[in-house]
Amino acid sequence: MANPFTEQGVEPAHELIADALGPAVEGWDALMRELTEAGVQVSWRWYRDGGWLAKAANRSRTVAWIAVEDDATRCGFHFAERLRDALLDRPDLPPAPARRIRDEPLHGTLFTVSFTIASPADVARLRPVLKARIALR
Repeated sequence: MANPFTEQGVEPAHELIADALGPAVEGWDALMRELTEAGVQVSWRWYRDGGWLAKAANRSRTVAWIAVEDDATRCGFHFAERLRDALLDRPDLPPAPARRIRDEPLHGTLFTVSFTIASPADVARLRPVLKARIALR
């Protein structure tokens, strides 16, 4: 999947996001509501090697990175390896994400828990990881 927003001077606005995602914009909107309810603010950053990415932050702390792709939104949470067991011990973590977290390889000192979001139901699946990312330090 490719980022449709690569032009430096054109920050993605909701209309452009809706055009890029089509029906999957419902997932985008649900994700934005979820982040707002969690006290997380989203701002856009442009990168020469990847185009526009959205940074979700709680105060000055990065919670997730979000990319609009061809027909879905990708939301990635980065965790330090030392937090893997604490994340896996969360009682609200469903089995499928727990398996992915357990098996996710390290990239440097971090591992990533990534979700593809095409509908509001997909946002419900990432909720425990979002809560953990905000709570764990």
